[in-house]
Amino acid sequence: MSSQWLSKAFMKKICENPKIKLRSLIKKAHSKWNVDLTMTKAARVKQQALDEINGTYGEQYRRIHDYAAELLRSNPGSTVQIQVERPTEFELETPPPGTDIRPRFQRIYICLDACKRSFMVCRPMIGLDGCFIKTPYGGQLLTAIGWDPNDQILPIAYAVVEAETKDSWIWFLLNLCDDLGVDKIRWCTFMSDQQKVTLNLNLYN
Repeated sequence: MSSQWLSKAFMKKICENPKIKLRSLIKKAHSKWNVDLTMTKAARVKQQALDEINGTYGEQYRRIHDYAAELLRSNPGSTVQIQVERPTEFELETPPPGTDIRPRFQRIYICLDACKRSFMVCRPMIGLDGCFIKTPYGGQLLTAIGWDPNDQILPIAYAVVEAETKDSWIWFLLNLCDDLGVDKIRWCTFMSDQQKVTLNLNLYN
C-alpha cells in the first residue's frame, strides 16, 4: 500500500482531526488492513493528506467571488459583502520580484432575501453569537437569528470573519442595520452571550 493510496484512505479521518496522532493512523492501518506502518511512512501519509485538504480549501477561497455571484443569482435581493486584505506591496508600482500581491480573504457577510423578509414580520428579537470554524484556515462564524411564530429558529444573517473582535462585530452589525433598516433595528431586543458582542448598538448616532 503506497503512501499516496493510504493518504486518500485516511483523508476523511485526517480532515475531521488534522492533529490526529501518528500512532492512531498506524493502529488503524493495522486493524483495518493488517499493514504495519513505520512512523516515517505514517508521517508522510498524514502530510500528503493535509496537503490535499489544504489545497482544496485554498481553491474554494479563490472561488469566493463565484460563490457570491451564485448566491445573488439564485436569491435576488440578497446581500453579500466580501472584504479582503491586500499586502502593502500591492500599492507599489513595481512590487519586488516573487512577491505575492494577490488579495487574501478576510470576511464575508451574507443575508438572504427570504430570511430578511421573513424576519420583518416576526417579533423584534435578535440573537447574536459566534463560534470557531474548525478548518485549517480557522476563523469565526458570526450569526444573527430570530424566532418565527412557531418558536423556531430563523436565520437572519451570518458572516465568516478572521476573529471575534469588536471591529468584526461592528462590521457585521452595520451590514445587518443596512439590510433591516434603522426603523426595524431600533425596536429590536438583542440577546448575546455577553462577550465581545456586547456593544453599543446605537451605531448610526
